[in-house]
Amino acid sequence: TATKFIAKTTQREIIVRDANRFHHFKD
Repeated sequence: TATKFIAKTTQREIIVRDANRFHHFKD
């Protein structure tokens, strides 16, 4: 369903954002 797809995309976006933030902390 579209809802599931949207949820999956949002989750991936959050993960990417967290990874970027983690990168900043390491630097």
